[in-house]
Amino acid sequence: MIQNIGLFCASGNEVDSCYFEESAIIGRWIGKNKKRLIYGGANVGLMEATAEHVKKHGGSITGIITHRICDYGKASRLPDELIRVDTLGERKQIMLDKADVFIALPGGFGTLDEIFTVIAAGHLGYHDKKVVFCNTNGFYNLLINQIELFYRERFASPHYKNYYQIATNAEECIRILENF
Repeated sequence: MIQNIGLFCASGNEVDSCYFEESAIIGRWIGKNKKRLIYGGANVGLMEATAEHVKKHGGSITGIITHRICDYGKASRLPDELIRVDTLGERKQIMLDKADVFIALPGGFGTLDEIFTVIAAGHLGYHDKKVVFCNTNGFYNLLINQIELFYRERFASPHYKNYYQIATNAEECIRILENF
């Protein structure tokens, strides 16, 4: 049974409100089910929005944040545990160590970096954890098409498919997680 939910998502506040609504659904589910959110620890964007709902609904939170992001005044006050690290690499490794599974809400370059780190590390045998893409409004459609091209052109083994699943929205993402 999964208990520790890793989250990759946008750290910007300018994204459409539909993405914040999806993060609220995920956060409520994590909180109501007394699970732990493992995330980047920033006080902005979908990260903070999800953490607010986790906290409000009784879940616990571990944030892993770099000293540099803290120096910018971007550390959230919501985590029960805030781990400060020197590099993004350390941050990703600690998240990978602590989480049982990962949710990828829409995000930018950092989110993609985190997603592909988990998938590639799984393929290499470092873990057997999955990323569940929350493909709200088809946000990840072009990326999914690119991944399918990797398979068609034989740049990636079908074995990579063992390390991710795709959900069309937050509700489907939750149904997938409930079956782990």
